[in-house]
Parts: sequence; structure tokens; C-alpha cells
Amino acid sequence: MSLVTDASIFELEAQQVVYPESSSEFVELVRKCFKAQQRISMRAGGTSLGGQAIGSGVVIDVSQHLTNIISYRPNEQEIDVEPGVIQDDLNDFAKGDNLKFAPDTSTSNRAMIGGMIGNNSCGSYSFYYGTTREHVKSVEVILADGSETTFGPLSEAMLREKLAHQDFEGNIYRTVFNLLERHGKTILENYPHPSIKRRNTGYALDELYRHHQPFNPQGKPFNLAPLICGSEGTLAVIKLATLKLVERPKQQQLICAHFDSIETAMRQVPRLLDFEPAAIELIDKATLEGTKNNLQQQKNRFWINEDPAAVLVIELFDESRELLAQRLKSIQQWLLEQEAYAAPIIDPEDAGKVWQVRKAGLGLLMGKVTRKKAVAVIEDAAVPVHSMYDYFKDIQALMAELKVNCVYYGHASVGLIHIRPELDLATTEGRQLMQTIAERNSKLVKKYRGALSGEHGDGRIRAPFLKEQVGEQVYAWLKELKYAFDPHNLLNPGVIIGDMPITQNLRADRQPIKQLNTGFDWQADISLMDAVEKCNGAAACRKSAGRGVMCPSYQATREENYSTRGRSNLLRFALTEANPAAALSGGELQDALDMCLGCKACKSECPASVDMARLKSEVLYQNHQRRWLPRFKDIAYQNYHYWLSFGQKLPYVFNGLQSLPLVKRLIGVAKQRSLPQASTENLKQWWQGVEASAFLEQDVILNKKVWLLVDVYAQFQEPKAAKATLLSLLKMGFDVNPVWLSKSPRLLISQGLLKQANQALLEVIKQFDGWQADDEIIGIEPSELLVWRDEAKALLNSERLPSQQLEPELARALFATKSFEELALVYQDDIAWPSLTKKVWLHVHCHQKSLASPLDSKKALQLLNGCQVEMIPSGCCGMSGDFGYKHYDVSVKIAEQSLLPSLRQSKAEDLIVATGTSCRHQIKDLGGYQGLHMAQVFAQAWQLEV
Repeated sequence: MSLVTDASIFELEAQQVVYPESSSEFVELVRKCFKAQQRISMRAGGTSLGGQAIGSGVVIDVSQHLTNIISYRPNEQEIDVEPGVIQDDLNDFAKGDNLKFAPDTSTSNRAMIGGMIGNNSCGSYSFYYGTTREHVKSVEVILADGSETTFGPLSEAMLREKLAHQDFEGNIYRTVFNLLERHGKTILENYPHPSIKRRNTGYALDELYRHHQPFNPQGKPFNLAPLICGSEGTLAVIKLATLKLVERPKQQQLICAHFDSIETAMRQVPRLLDFEPAAIELIDKATLEGTKNNLQQQKNRFWINEDPAAVLVIELFDESRELLAQRLKSIQQWLLEQEAYAAPIIDPEDAGKVWQVRKAGLGLLMGKVTRKKAVAVIEDAAVPVHSMYDYFKDIQALMAELKVNCVYYGHASVGLIHIRPELDLATTEGRQLMQTIAERNSKLVKKYRGALSGEHGDGRIRAPFLKEQVGEQVYAWLKELKYAFDPHNLLNPGVIIGDMPITQNLRADRQPIKQLNTGFDWQADISLMDAVEKCNGAAACRKSAGRGVMCPSYQATREENYSTRGRSNLLRFALTEANPAAALSGGELQDALDMCLGCKACKSECPASVDMARLKSEVLYQNHQRRWLPRFKDIAYQNYHYWLSFGQKLPYVFNGLQSLPLVKRLIGVAKQRSLPQASTENLKQWWQGVEASAFLEQDVILNKKVWLLVDVYAQFQEPKAAKATLLSLLKMGFDVNPVWLSKSPRLLISQGLLKQANQALLEVIKQFDGWQADDEIIGIEPSELLVWRDEAKALLNSERLPSQQLEPELARALFATKSFEELALVYQDDIAWPSLTKKVWLHVHCHQKSLASPLDSKKALQLLNGCQVEMIPSGCCGMSGDFGYKHYDVSVKIAEQSLLPSLRQSKAEDLIVATGTSCRHQIKDLGGYQGLHMAQVFAQAWQLEV
């Protein structure tokens, strides 16, 4: 048995979770389940928020292997895909022919076609393109009797033939046809208003009756594929889909209208539709506020003017730049004449940053430090656009009556505003409020003849209210339809047709029984459990390879447990066990965390800022606390600095020993790997012989002291990087004071040796005797210096670990420790920079990508006159401390995603900069490239001998 959950509020215990490796294995598995009368629930990756992707039977996940594009016909604008193909990957594939799959979900970097069909996904451009249903030509499916068929467009003769078949499929066609022929008009009268483009309430019988022959003689050929779209895996199992592609717009641009109230913004929408936009998206104040505290989204806020209560993001398509510019000016003038206080037109190159703010909305809301979360319970209702403002006012009144705070964002152009009440479902009061809100909202949606589900599906969350929405008679016909497709109720039971109370099977039912004494101070997240619970399951960590840094091991393997979401769920399960300390040492969780590279990307790329690297360190710390005796590995890491010191004194012995296969096997290093070599040079002694005045330029007088954190790797393994940094700082005119680290705080933290890490940080602080408030503090190795911006605060502030009172000014400076390149940019106007007519290929360390700005490295190199910088679009290098030594194959696969292919384009005379010591070792070990530290390039430009 396995606990399964998704992006919804629900959690179920499944009999089994399986990942078929081929289409034939997939078909055989489904047939086997049907034969054994086992319930099945399909799982891909879409926009489900109602509990559709989980079940109590067999959960079949197609996301790992059924990811192939089978056939592509660009001239016909068609493509055949398996259900696990990711939307963005499909669009990248067709981009060369200027084609794309039109629906554009906010989860497009991980949403899979099977999930999109299951939910009839829409995206921001549904006003222009419609829903997934309008872009699916046919589907190959497995029916509940185990047979396979294709639902596609049928001529009149073909339809008659289908209706005449005396088999399972024939009965399906007769049931659907008879329901429409006898009751079509009644179904239309009881279904949502026809003006609503997004409507996933029940099954799409209204679509077939309104738009298909023979019920509409001028309509499309009869086709059951539109019925499968939005059926949420309850009617058939999708094996293959034939999709219709569209041409990409020739010209497109955004205008962002700012308003002082959300009411004012919503009132403009019906009239804005006269301008024929492709999309109108609403972003409310809560979402905008969330971007202020998210490291990645802070960079995307450039377009936000002052402090709006709401923004309408309006996009226009057009054939020519001139026509588009005229329309943008016209709409801008109209907006400013109404009640918008600002309406900036966005440069097309920056449009993606605006959409990132909008798309990050859900995760940002879930990442708020509070136990009251923005719950997906009524967030999917769509009403006629002309009724949207009235519906919104009714919802506001309801929330005021119940004293519940609420957030609003979404697809204003089609009358769908995602409404999320903030509730604590771990409490009885929170669950009761959710039930009341769902019941009251159902009546309001019915009042406006809306759709209870506009895009995310009925699922389990809206199923109990479907009968109220369509009436008892129509609901009975929907059950008849379900029975024809699924007579034994094996296909995702309880979804769409179901009456299970929405307060049952909640994720929030699992709460900690026993509290742990933690190594980190988690008060900033409320508690350790709350830090884990920031993950809401939306799975931004499951985006396909090459679309960011987050979860490199997931990108390489597509194993759910190796994503931030998978690890968070395993952590949540463990922390809610009766003995959480013991549960944290469980094999499945340990495997998942062992495959975490600690890249820190989740801290910035996850909209909810889940910090899995820190959580991993906490788990390792808890495991250390349970052991009577430390393991050999722990002793080795704790005393790693002694090994390095020994290596410097006896380098030939040390380097020879570590190259032996037996030694590698003992310390868990892959035989293919070479370990970093110990240097013969004593850096401290070298520095004592340096005459600072010999490097100082006569016209450079900064009168500024720089304290340089010289980490153990720079001291014992890469003294050239340290010498280049020290001499370059002298050349820049700084008074340089090295701080010699005797241990590696980063290493100790990554291994969960938190007490030792705390002590190592305190030892560093003691070396700042004579520090002045205007002094600068920088570091050489990114992972070591960024400890001070990140984990150091949660260690030194902990009441349960040894600590000392830090001077506030010194604390602020340490917690803002700079890199070499950041320092150079601060003083760029005060220094005469040398020339370097070289091309530099730049790979930036993961921690800088997450906790700093990777562009700073590029900007710093460009200070060197004539330097041409090629920034490699790489994620993680795949080394990350000891990970690459232990998991060689995965490490190579990660490096081969973008880093190594990019470096193969470099020429012999080019320079390669890899800002992290692990990164430099990775590219040397796997590609034979000599990577340089940033300061080494500057030293070369200054012709300094290092």
C-alpha cells in the first residue's frame, strides 16, 4: 500500500503505484487490472487540483516513460503523442515550423498531454484559442472491457456502422447517441450558460449536442473525443492522442493595467473584450505581495508601478507590428481614461517575466508563512463575463460574513477568477468552514448559471455538488453515461460521479504527534513541519530538463521521489508518524534525500520556496542524534580539514592513496572518478611573503578594507584561485585581510553535522578582531560564502545550539557576504579595469543561481575591456559536493543536459569559468576542460603571476 497525493487537499492509500515502461506494457497492465476488477486512476501531470490524479486502487503513472512523440505532420498541423509528453516539450519540438499546441496552462513546463485532456485544460489564451477539447482531433483509448479503439471524427455512414455494432463500443455509441437524441435540449437547459468558454462541469454532452452532427446539421462530424476531454480518466484510458496544432502569433505584446481596487479592475473586463484581446489575466494584491519575498520573482517585478491592489495583464495578437502598436496605444488611452492609474506597455522581450509572476501565483500563495493556506475548494468556478463582477461581490459578502480572508486571481477574459479562501484544514473549524463555503458557492454558481468547474475539473472536490448544478434528472443521465463506459466502476471511481464528503481523506488529517528537537531554528517557517508543508503539490519541481536548475536528479531520472514534491511528501509522512525520529531514517526517504544534490534551486525556483537542501540537512542531523556511535563516514567528514592538511604536507602519498581502487571503494567513490589533488603549496606562507604595495596602482586609492574568507578548498586544493583573488584585490586597491577557515561549514551542514557547523561559524567570527562597520566581507567559494546569507542565520540564532552575541553591524555584514564579482560591481566606477580580448564561457554555481544573481558574474567579466562572455544555459553541473562521486551515472547525465554540450563548442584559446570548485572538478573530470575561478580571469588580464 502507498499513500498518494497530488496538488489537491486530498490523500488516499493506493494499493499500488506503477510506471509502465512501454505502450505495450501499459496496455497489458490496464487489461490485467480490468480482468482482476481492480480500480485504476491515471496519473500524468496536468492542472488537476480536485484529487483526480489519486485513487485507492492502482495508480498508473505515465510521466516517466510514456513520453514519446510518435508522429508529426507539420503540413497538416497535426502531431501524435503519448500521454506523458510535456506541453512545453511538444511546443519546442514544433517551434521550427512556427507551430504550437494552443492551450497554454500555467504549468506548461510540466503539464502532460494526458492530464490536459483529462482536465480539458485551458490556459491564459482560452478566450482566443478555446480549450484543449477544440485542439484534440482523436484519441486512441483502452475501454473498460480491455478492448482498444479510436474516438475520432465520423462520417454519417461511419456513425451508423458504430451504432450497429453489438459489442462494448457499440453500446457506448448507442448510449451517448440516445441520450442526446432524447434529452439534448433538456441537457442544454440545465448545463452552464453557453457563453462560458471554460466549463468542465459533468461530461461534455452539451458540447456534442450543440456543435456536432447530426444534432447540429452544420456542425462538426460526430466525435467522442470531445467527451473524453474533461472526463478525468473516468470513461476510458488514453493511450495516444492526435492533436491539432496552430500557427504561432506573428506579433504579440502585453499591457498591464494597474488599479487601486480589485472591484475597479473587474468592472473593466466586459468592455475590454471589445478590443479583441488574446488574454486578460487578473493578478490580485496577495499574489503581487508574494513576489516581494520570492527570490526568483523579485527579479520579475520591474513592471509593477507603486502598490496596485490589482493588475489586469492584457495581451494582444496581430499580423503586423504597426497595427499592434496602434491597438496598444488605443487600449492604453482607454484604460487611463477609465480608472487605471498606470498602464505600461511591456517590451516583448520582457513578456515572459510578467507571465512568470502570474503563473507563480498558486505556489506563492502556498508559501506564505501561516497555517491558514489558500485552499483549492471553490477556485474553479466560471460565470458569464457580464455576471463576473456580481458573482465576485456575492463571494466577498460570503467571506465577510464567515470572517475568512480570500485571494483572487485568474482568467478574467472568460469569467473565471480563482477564488481561494485561507483556511487551516488541520482544525475542525477550518474543515467546517470549507464545507460551508463549498455549499454556499454551489448555490451562487447555480444562480448565475455558471460552471462549478471551469478548467481544473470536478474531481473529488466538486463531485458532491454536481447533482445540484445540473438537476437530478440530468445527473441520472450522466450516471447512465458513466455506466455505459465503465459498468464495474473501475475507472477513477469517486471522481465526477461521487458523493464522498469533501472533508474526508484530507492531507491535513496527518499532523505531527511528537515534536522533535531540531538542529536548525525553524521559527521563520513556524516549525519544521510547516517548512515541509510549504509544498502544496503543484510540482514546479517536475518541469522538464533544461528549464531551470531545480531538482537535477528528477530531471535526469523522472523519479517522483527525486523531486522536491516527492521528498516533501515523504518527509511529511515521516514527521506525522508516532516515532518521527525513527521514521526519518526510513529507507525510501533516505534514498530520496541521498539523491538530492543540495543545489538550493528549490529555495528560489519553487514558488513556495521549499528549501529541500536545508530540510535534508535537518534529517541527517536527526539521524546522527539517534546513533550511539558516529559512522566512519561522519568522522571523516567532520575531520575533512585534517585530511586536507595532511595531504598538503605529504601530497604524493595522499594523492597516490586516493587514486587506489580499494580506497575509492571504501569511501564510496565511483571507480571512474578522480579525486581532487592536494596541493604542495602552503598558501599562508605564500601570503606572508607578499608585499601589498608592489601591486597597488598609483592612481587607485580606495581606502577600504576587505576581509576575505579563504575556505579550506582554496587553501589546500586550489591555491591558484585563492592567490588570484588575493592579488586581484590588491590590484584593485583594497586593504586585504584574509580570514583562514579551518573547517568547511558548507560540508558540515550538507552532512547534517549541525552542531559542528555552528561551532565552525563561531570560530570564523572570532577572527574578525578589528573589524570596522564600513569594511567589506567577501568569499572565494560560492557555496561557502553563501552559507552566511542562508543557513548561518538559522544556526547562530538557534537557542538550542551554542551561540554568542554578535555585534549587529558585524552580523549584518556577515549575513550579506559578497562574492568577488559582486564586490567588483560595487566599485566598478572606482577602478581602472584592464583589457582581455578573449571569449569566456561562463557556468555559474547553483547556489549563486538561487541565492544571488548569476548575471553578476557575467557583468563583472564584461568590466574587462574586450572580454566576450558566453553564458552557458546550464542547470546544475551534477557534481555538488560528494554527489558526483557517489552517483556517477546520474551525475554524468545531469552534466550532459546542457553544460558539457555547450563546452564542446568552445575553442582551445577560449577561457572557461566555472565559479564553484565542484563545478571545475566536474568539467575537468568529465570533459577534460580546465575551469577557472572568476578571479583567475582578472589576474590573467592584469598579468599577475599566480
